[in-house]
Amino acid sequence: MKYKHCLYLLLLLFCEFSFAQNNQILYDFDEIPQTLLLNPGAEISYDKHLGIPFLSNIYVQAGVTDKNITYNNIDTYSDKKSDVLRFVYEQDLGSNDYFVFNQQLEVLNAGFRLRNKDYYVSFGVYQQIEGFGSYPTDIVNLFYNGDDQNGDGIPETGVPYNFNEIDLIAELTGVYHIGISKRMNESLNIGARIKLISGSLNISSSYNKGQYVLEHTNQFNHSYRDMNFAFHSSGLMDIYGESVIYDSSDVIPGLFFLNGNIGFAVDFGVTYHINDHLIASASILDLGSTKFSNKVTTYKTESDFVLNDDNYYNPPEGSELDYWEDIFDNSYVLEEIPIDSLTSSFSSNRTPKINTSIKYQIKREKRKNTGKSVFRNISCKMNYKEEELITEFGLQTYTAIRPNKVIWAISPFVTHDFNRFLTAKVTYTYDQFSYKNIGVGISTHYKFFNLYATADNLLDLYKLKDTNYASFQFGMNLIFN
Repeated sequence: MKYKHCLYLLLLLFCEFSFAQNNQILYDFDEIPQTLLLNPGAEISYDKHLGIPFLSNIYVQAGVTDKNITYNNIDTYSDKKSDVLRFVYEQDLGSNDYFVFNQQLEVLNAGFRLRNKDYYVSFGVYQQIEGFGSYPTDIVNLFYNGDDQNGDGIPETGVPYNFNEIDLIAELTGVYHIGISKRMNESLNIGARIKLISGSLNISSSYNKGQYVLEHTNQFNHSYRDMNFAFHSSGLMDIYGESVIYDSSDVIPGLFFLNGNIGFAVDFGVTYHINDHLIASASILDLGSTKFSNKVTTYKTESDFVLNDDNYYNPPEGSELDYWEDIFDNSYVLEEIPIDSLTSSFSSNRTPKINTSIKYQIKREKRKNTGKSVFRNISCKMNYKEEELITEFGLQTYTAIRPNKVIWAISPFVTHDFNRFLTAKVTYTYDQFSYKNIGVGISTHYKFFNLYATADNLLDLYKLKDTNYASFQFGMNLIFN
């Protein structure tokens, strides 16, 4: 029974909005302190900042690379899970398609300049949910069509179905971080950040290997070769596939290092002035992993095996779930599948993310700082009594590295200081979610108070439930010169 629950969970994860986190609007938006989380080497001009607790950064991103998979389309079939699965299957997704969900709630964010003003220290805590699921084309086709893919009543033999396309992760964590930025000279700023990670919940299955092939001699041989497959969970289920979560008290302690799931990661960043107008920046984030040891269940098979049968896999249309349930409930099959159920700890690697940008600055005017401005000192000069209003034109790139694919995005952008109270950034992002993604970010301030908001995919904002991708961010800070 436990293997059946594992199968259902895998399939449902693939069809829900379920880790690639591109935040192109906030990156290089130097008026906002949270940009230090995307580039520890970003340039800043203020002396200290304090985020409004629980309101300094609220972020949500959800999407799928197929434009037909939207909230309304999914909701149409929400009464029956099998219908949702069938709808997703009928969209004819490929192995390059994937689902993503990210959410962040910042509990604390603060920073201050040291006595040596070349150094700026920032620190904080945030809660995060990250989810990613690639679309395993071979396994889904096998699930719906079995060994007779063309439906002619004759099973295809010798056709491999690969398990290495299965790559999913969904986890809830608390992140405690501290970073430092250093102005090396008038052209170069560098930075680094250390993250201590408290894992609360995790589901993951990555770096898998193996093939299924149907062979036929006197009977059908269901051959599983080169198998190295594992499905991990922490804080979600026991070895029988039953839930171990009963209320929030089972989840919240995991955000505060109270259940033994501990991780570590580092970020690095740099900003470099090529000349008076041209500036380049880059960062690499989340180099690390988390070790999960609380309420751990792992299903793992590392042995090749063959299931002999008089029949080939042939699930009837509309009853695929029932068909595979019968397969997994067959005592003969369960005895022949060498699956180990483990409760030992496992490590979940973070997804490394790389940001780069190149931008051209136009400095429009200078004014004496009245003490109400919190704008950056773009020239890197340490005279904080001067304020520069600028316009920037640039290009950003984003790369996230998963086991079986590289996720990418390219974003031309314009940043414009309207006055010392208002700055806006407009981006156009070309990625696998959309070819018409226009985003806008606004940063305003009055005296010490800073308010910012960003939104992506604006052309589909009016039909939010009918879009395949959306991203929103909002926050408030106190910034002091």
